[in-house]
Amino acid sequence: MVPLIRSLSAPLLSLVLLILGSGLLNTFVPVRLEAADCSVKAIGAVSSALYAGILLGSLCLDRWIAKVGHIRAFTVFAIVSTLLVLAQALWVDPFYWAALRLASGFCMAGVFIVIESWLLIQSPESERGAVLSLYLAVFYAALSGGQFLLHLSDPVSSLPFCIAAGFFALSILPLFIGKTVEPKIERSSHLTLLQLFRISPLGFLGGVISGMLLAVIYGLVPLYAKDIGMGLPEIGTLMGVIIFGGLSFQFPIGRWADKTDRRRVLNTASFMTMLFAVAIALVGPSPWMLLLLGWFFGGFSFTIYPLSMAYVCEKVSQTQIVAATGSFVLSYGIGAIAGPLLAPFAMSLCGTCGLFYFLGTIAMLLCFVGLKPKPIG
Repeated sequence: MVPLIRSLSAPLLSLVLLILGSGLLNTFVPVRLEAADCSVKAIGAVSSALYAGILLGSLCLDRWIAKVGHIRAFTVFAIVSTLLVLAQALWVDPFYWAALRLASGFCMAGVFIVIESWLLIQSPESERGAVLSLYLAVFYAALSGGQFLLHLSDPVSSLPFCIAAGFFALSILPLFIGKTVEPKIERSSHLTLLQLFRISPLGFLGGVISGMLLAVIYGLVPLYAKDIGMGLPEIGTLMGVIIFGGLSFQFPIGRWADKTDRRRVLNTASFMTMLFAVAIALVGPSPWMLLLLGWFFGGFSFTIYPLSMAYVCEKVSQTQIVAATGSFVLSYGIGAIAGPLLAPFAMSLCGTCGLFYFLGTIAMLLCFVGLKPKPIG
């Protein structure tokens, strides 16, 4: 296992640097838009634009990545992302930002496909669950760390954009330091979204629901925190705690899924996500209780993505992994677009706490589907 981790250290370190910048940006964008007096629906639309880009990228980038190679593809995505972040600092406008976030999402889809397929191809099937757990642990550690970078910056300055752009640019370096061996793809099979659904309906829905959950957490939970009276440092702390919860639960839940029935573990994670989402909605503006419940909520909700991906990968061949990763990212993108657009309606009906009632409802939907007889998924 140690030699395998060592061989994957370069892409993982590149991921850490890129996600540090992305984590800062994901939380800063809605806060900055609200400071510019943009409406909740406009902010939700900007958040959805990012995931619309992820959806578009996942439709076609898997074949291009297989053609040019993982290192070259990652380099292109990182450079373009750097330029897009710097362009975003020039003008605060929801329509302009939505266009830039759309392009950023396109690049982010490529990053996900590059890193996830790299790890899956290089890992033997017997260790794939552990590698995915390591990947998500590293991902959420970087994402959590990115939240605390908010403490270094004024929310109405250009500094957060510069910090994020710097991390994006630096993410290229690990791939060119030392002898990094990228995956060799002898033959790549195409896999459509419909084929993914037929292979694993539950895995497909898990991708959609995880997209809805994570997009709403990144895009609208900072607004929820601001509405209940938290300042920018407290918002960063709350987001960091939620994401750190996802980090801390990755390995134990991933290993549990490897040793038992992954479907059952996915059902449990969905149910617990619902339970803690409703608890947060009921507790209201109690800072310490919110942090405690947020840690558990993040812990279970952030494991739905890797559990669903691993569930899908159980059913595809080695030559389908790049295509399956792209199609799974597409299902995630569908949910990530829908989540920030639908959640504000729940907030309009139920008040600020409606955000967590919405998150609890969609998590319960996934749990309900997962409880159906095993042959369906």
